[in-house]
Amino acid sequence: MNTSLSKQEIFSYIRNLLKYNFPDNNNISDSSLKTMVNAGLDRLEYSFSNVKDKYFCENDIPLFNHLNSDHMVVLLYYIANSGFKLDYERTNLEKIYYLNKFMHSVDIFYSVNLPDIFCVAHPLNTILGHAKYDDYLYVYQNVTVGSTDEGIYPKLGKGVALYSNTSIIGNCNIGDNVVMTANSTIINQNIPNDSMVTGYYPNNRIIDNKKHVINRLFNVGAQYEEKQS
Repeated sequence: MNTSLSKQEIFSYIRNLLKYNFPDNNNISDSSLKTMVNAGLDRLEYSFSNVKDKYFCENDIPLFNHLNSDHMVVLLYYIANSGFKLDYERTNLEKIYYLNKFMHSVDIFYSVNLPDIFCVAHPLNTILGHAKYDDYLYVYQNVTVGSTDEGIYPKLGKGVALYSNTSIIGNCNIGDNVVMTANSTIINQNIPNDSMVTGYYPNNRIIDNKKHVINRLFNVGAQYEEKQS
């Protein structure tokens, strides 16, 4: 992976962000933070290696630029989530989660289980809650995935694209190869495979989508390609 900073410099950069933004003298140990940063970078490299966008992967080489906010959103999530999986101190994970909120206006709690392959594009004001996500997820700005008052979250299939100002709320089962078009909202609805959703609940339209838009965004795996054929 081509990176704007070395691994050691990225570790120092994250450490300094935590130190100067949270001056409470309750700092995570260097060894723990380094483990989390290395795990986050490994996960980011795998994810971006499957993205076709030249800003994430060029000539089959994943890219990371600490001054690209889309890259940093993904890295900070992966760092915090890696620490969660390692059962690290929650206070430190909350700080990394908080960094994503005030640096990028993105709310992805460290315990949310995003997929191994996903990408964000200028995701300002996006909130991704504790839904069930699958690979080849693409998320744009002002997207909300969350629960109703009953606490039931959606389930998203493979190859789902969430365009700007879309919301998926409650007991929704979203199939594979689904596009939520701009300004669309669904609540407690099931969406079949190969669909495009337009409009605001309850006046949605569900249109057949055989174009497999996600193929233009990701280098999809062989198993997914076979399913689409």
